[in-house]
Amino acid sequence: MHERRYHAPVNTPVAPTSTPHRRFEALDSLRGVCAILVVMFHMPVASHWRDWGLVQHGYLFVDYFFVLSGFVIAHAYAERLRTPRDAGRFMVRRLGRVWPLHVLMLAAFVGLELARLWFDIDGVTPFTRDRSVEAIFTNLLLIQAFNIHPYLTWNGPSWTLSVEVGCYVVFAALLLLAPRRWRWIGVVMAVIGAVMVLLFARRWMNTTYDLAFPRAVYGFFLGAALQGIWLRIPRLKGGAATLLEIAVLLTIGLFIAWVTGPVTVAVTLLFVLGVWVFAGEEGVVSRLLDTRPLVTLGRWSFSIYMVHMFVITVMLIVARKLDWMPNGRRIDFGSVWLNDLFAVGLFVGIVGLALLAYRFVEIPAQRWIDRRTKPASALK
Repeated sequence: MHERRYHAPVNTPVAPTSTPHRRFEALDSLRGVCAILVVMFHMPVASHWRDWGLVQHGYLFVDYFFVLSGFVIAHAYAERLRTPRDAGRFMVRRLGRVWPLHVLMLAAFVGLELARLWFDIDGVTPFTRDRSVEAIFTNLLLIQAFNIHPYLTWNGPSWTLSVEVGCYVVFAALLLLAPRRWRWIGVVMAVIGAVMVLLFARRWMNTTYDLAFPRAVYGFFLGAALQGIWLRIPRLKGGAATLLEIAVLLTIGLFIAWVTGPVTVAVTLLFVLGVWVFAGEEGVVSRLLDTRPLVTLGRWSFSIYMVHMFVITVMLIVARKLDWMPNGRRIDFGSVWLNDLFAVGLFVGIVGLALLAYRFVEIPAQRWIDRRTKPASALK
């Protein structure tokens, strides 16, 4: 059941404190779509869509996660973190939402490595390079993406959790130390992060284990800054809002399909625009995103993101044993249509495992941590 929507009058400035806590369903649904595109980017199957620009540059959809996270975290907590105790509770709650599934998937990868050690399932030397024993501990501490290792380790996509938790720490610290100016400081940090990525990242926005934190700060704190002003920016309604939503989606899609090189840094700005447009939920596209299947996809998006690389890794082990990879890089059965069917089946398997993770790990962990950290004032 959807929550009742709150819309401020178009031209009436409203302070963020007057906005009730809510779930941004359209934005959440878009997160689910972005998660699918990230999975498609990682899927090594010679399908029809594998060489589409939107899929080839699918790594850029991760930056939507950072912008959205900054926006919703600021919306939920900017007026509620007053004391170190509040900040501690906030960090426990945020870790409680991401760490359990992260640890489960890390354990699954370690289990796969033990299978390599005990049964020699694919001839790969176990516990080496990106699967080293020391990287287990950096992953447990969620510091693996702070330029500690010269590559991604274990469950590669979890690098985003590492730097997002870092953004949570900075967010809480800014609210305690500079409660009146934290957004301005955050914007300055975002600009610095963008400049660092532009000048020092070898592949610009496709930076993960080395300059991941500046990349995340760039998106997270622009999203947080947007939250402070989004109700004060007049929004279109009706048909005009629908046209704007379509235009924004087309612009983002075409930009990502085309962009390469240093210009990729601008994708975060487009995602900021997208979050502003769809947070209001004024157009037909927003109402489509509010439908149950897409809302459900949004709810499952974190689990999809976290489990997909494990499924792909197991699939690659099987594919190499069965000679499904004639070129050594992609699964190819000799028919692109058969490849498409296999990719769809693989995706169904990923979603199925994600559903189990959502129901039996993510939701129980959230409920457990909520019960133990909910104060009398009801932080939600």
